[in-house]
Amino acid sequence: MSDSGTVQADPAPRAAIRPYLDIRSARNPALSPDGGLMAFLSDETGFHQIWLQPAGGGTAWRAAETEEPVGALAFSPKNRDLVFTMDRGGDERHQLWLIPGTDAAPVALTDDPTVVHVWGAWSPDGERIAYAANTRDRTHVDIHVMEVATRRATCVYQGELYREVMAFFPDGRALLVRDCTRAMTDQDLFRLDLDTGAYEPLLPHDGRARYAAAKFRKDGSGAYLLTDQGRDFQGVAFFSLADRSLRWLVTIEGKDVEAMALSPDQSRIAFVVNEEGWNRILIRDLDSGAETAVEGLPPGVIGSVSWRPDSSGLVFPLEGAATPPDIWGFDLTTGAAARITDASKGELDTGGFVEPVVRRASSFDGLQVPFLLYRPKGEAPAGGFPALVIVHGGPEAQWTPTFRADIQYMLARGIAVAAPNVRGSTGYGRPYQHLDDVELRMDSVADLRAVRLWLGAQDEIDETRIGIFGRSYGGFMVLAALTEYPELWRLGIEFYGIANFHTLLQTTGPWRRRLRAAEYGDPVADRDLLERVSPIHRLDRIRVPLLVAQGLDDPRVPPGESEMVHSCLRGLGRPVEYIRVPHEGHGFARLDNRQTVFGAVAAFLDRHL
Repeated sequence: MSDSGTVQADPAPRAAIRPYLDIRSARNPALSPDGGLMAFLSDETGFHQIWLQPAGGGTAWRAAETEEPVGALAFSPKNRDLVFTMDRGGDERHQLWLIPGTDAAPVALTDDPTVVHVWGAWSPDGERIAYAANTRDRTHVDIHVMEVATRRATCVYQGELYREVMAFFPDGRALLVRDCTRAMTDQDLFRLDLDTGAYEPLLPHDGRARYAAAKFRKDGSGAYLLTDQGRDFQGVAFFSLADRSLRWLVTIEGKDVEAMALSPDQSRIAFVVNEEGWNRILIRDLDSGAETAVEGLPPGVIGSVSWRPDSSGLVFPLEGAATPPDIWGFDLTTGAAARITDASKGELDTGGFVEPVVRRASSFDGLQVPFLLYRPKGEAPAGGFPALVIVHGGPEAQWTPTFRADIQYMLARGIAVAAPNVRGSTGYGRPYQHLDDVELRMDSVADLRAVRLWLGAQDEIDETRIGIFGRSYGGFMVLAALTEYPELWRLGIEFYGIANFHTLLQTTGPWRRRLRAAEYGDPVADRDLLERVSPIHRLDRIRVPLLVAQGLDDPRVPPGESEMVHSCLRGLGRPVEYIRVPHEGHGFARLDNRQTVFGAVAAFLDRHL
């Protein structure tokens, strides 16, 4: 380790993992309203920038050279003006930018690097945009509307804590606002009247509810949306503004609908179903109720779906465990699906990549914990494969079979991987999602023990060589597993993990502090509990080598958490390696930084697993 804290990775494993990291991605497609152009994010240059391509396919070109990775992007509904968001060093204080006509230089619409701007929506006439920002008070997020031509912004609503703009109403005189004052998964819908400022609740309900992907009918009668109001799983419903009722259109027993799009001619909806983490797309005719499945796709994850402006087909991003991320299309007339983009795959034969299978382990209370098992190809070596348990972040998230270059490298090196969806994960219904709330926090750590014991009982796994890896909240889970069950693990790897819930809640971005307390516990009322579950107080129980990596501009889990872990373990004389990564936030967005971090991971695995 150098004085700066950077681990100098062994050259052989660093070189071996690099071809996997050289695989590029294409994501986040957006179509121009004339149907001729597609914008998307590509990391061909080493981090995500905006690229353009004919909507039917063809040669892509970079729209603009930006100094930082781009976040969201959205075309005007009337022309090719393109809004996008961009932060600095991953600090999540995004600013709004405009590329007029997609062929001019980007113009900053906002320019306060201390303020978080959350993209919302274009107005139906393309003359205004609406967004959320914590300009007034860094703890509270208000609603703003900007006239794009003049750049004049007006705060149209001030409120406590957090909210986001979902859409303009069809007449452009009101906004649909998703209010998350209590928690990110406990939401309310409001109508914000832009003439009077009235903030009117639209769907009062008992219990928690989520709302997403609202699409209004042109006649203003209501909107189609994704919600789990009154249910355990998310489905598609129509919300009637006349009588404020919900009419369910798509509900699938035991499965979430995760994305939805209304065709421009308003005759069909396309929706994405979650099946144990894999996705499939279906199209429903709104008059007949008939459904058509989109066939011909590789297994994988589909994060969104959009209609072509003439309603002739779909465009969507797709990636799978063995399928690097690209943009795909589906033609409604021919029923054919095809890849539109062709992100660089480097020198590797991706046809040899491995898909996982679903397995389950019985936890301490009999709960069956699902996990995705990735098995290396070929015969197991004498003594069995080494294995790594990889834990997702969130915690309100789900491990899905997205493309992971590091996992495919591990599999090629003969390391099996198990990726659990412990209690508290999404995708298995609300009751499952809340099984780890507050005082139940450590039950999810016990689920990791169950998965670890399941692996150790398999003949082709080496029970003495099983490690654990996680990022963010998954980093907390790594530290918790190593301190609760130190005898079970060969090594640990954690990126920007939570070590102390008290210090996290004091130092995380103020706009998200109360939202995190709703999940983890109140720092005053639950003080003793938070102290008990914080691994910082039990680091002396860690006996195995630990690798830590941290972006120094991380607003979610600030660097102090990793600094404490590193300092404490060094003081105890325990084997710990630490990578500090300047100008990165909650993740490593730049290729050179990913090469440094995952080169160190590859070397660490070679030495210790």
